Amino acid sequence: MAMRCGSWKPLRMDYSQLTANPLASHTLPTSQYTGVWVIKAIERQRQLHNEQKQFQGVNIFEQMPSLSISTILANEQAYLQNRRFVDVDLNREFSHDKLCVDHEGPLSLESKRARELSRILGPKFNDDGSCNEDPATDVCVDLHTTTANMGISLIVPEGDALMAAAATYVMHKCQERYGPDKVQCVIHAMPNNANRMNLSSCGRHGFTIEVGPTPQGVIRHDIVEKTELALHALLEFLHTRNCEAKARSDTVSTVLDRLRLLYPDGAVPCFRSAPAMRPGELSGKITWPTDPENPNFPAVMVHRSLQDKDFELIRVGDPLFVSLDGTVIPYDGSHGDEVYLIFINEGGYYYASSGTGIGVSLAAKFDWQTGLFVEDDDAVADKRHSIGACSGR
Repeated sequence: MAMRCGSWKPLRMDYSQLTANPLASHTLPTSQYTGVWVIKAIERQRQLHNEQKQFQGVNIFEQMPSLSISTILANEQAYLQNRRFVDVDLNREFSHDKLCVDHEGPLSLESKRARELSRILGPKFNDDGSCNEDPATDVCVDLHTTTANMGISLIVPEGDALMAAAATYVMHKCQERYGPDKVQCVIHAMPNNANRMNLSSCGRHGFTIEVGPTPQGVIRHDIVEKTELALHALLEFLHTRNCEAKARSDTVSTVLDRLRLLYPDGAVPCFRSAPAMRPGELSGKITWPTDPENPNFPAVMVHRSLQDKDFELIRVGDPLFVSLDGTVIPYDGSHGDEVYLIFINEGGYYYASSGTGIGVSLAAKFDWQTGLFVEDDDAVADKRHSIGACSGR
């Protein structure tokens, strides 16, 4: 999903910038079945709204009229075949090299589609290869599911003040419903938009909603409900902020005031993605060796003690993988003595084009008023205590 506005300006450092001009229009790209269900439901809401008929539930076109929303099926061929992708992972095709550089040989289906989506949503880059500072889309919200036990994960880039505030609001709303251990915020430590290779980087702002666990190509009612809750909370935040920006009243409590009450020091617990080290990675991973006859088949499997333990702590020496002969391979500290694993045994990470392995993150805090990480020595300890209390570890 993406959101557009002609007069919107980038939000980066300053709290006062969060009160800038309203957003105007919005678009939603997805191809995974849960996301497709959600955007089909949105289009049904649009139809009933235009026909002035009732919708069973929240009709976003009635409740959030300041937002102009459109939807996009990002990868139609993969959707029709009920596959994650046809040739390569679409969500790795939006880097400068993939969008702007001419390569020898024919382009993959996803490479061609990425260039089409970039033109629709951005374009991300100008003709001279520089980043487009005035893309057609204000906020691009990508709807994802995962086979890993990630719960509701809200993923935003470092340094984006608007998305940091939005993620804080959405996380609070979702935690009220499902509890603090079921909803997490992941900050991609990649502030330069030109270096991001995911679809949501085509807009001025990017927001990814990732919900799991669910198998690829399966529609689960509970996963749809969680996705819709997070999406509606995000739209609610943006609509409320639009209305307040238009009113420009100093006497009424604003959505930003409510966030300030929740986090008076501005610091919000999160997980910071480890830096990417290999081609195809959005963030750092512990890679596994692959079968010599099939690069998509792991030569080791994830140890049972880690399965479904996303966002939990792992230390040097803890079991990590198991080999064919039953040998337990421990974590060797490649990303630090203590890290938090994410996207554990994610089905999409079995593919070489997506970057194989297990995602790695570090406990952190971000300032919701700037989107920047808070350099606080107590951040890791605070997050560790929170996760330990929630998981019983």
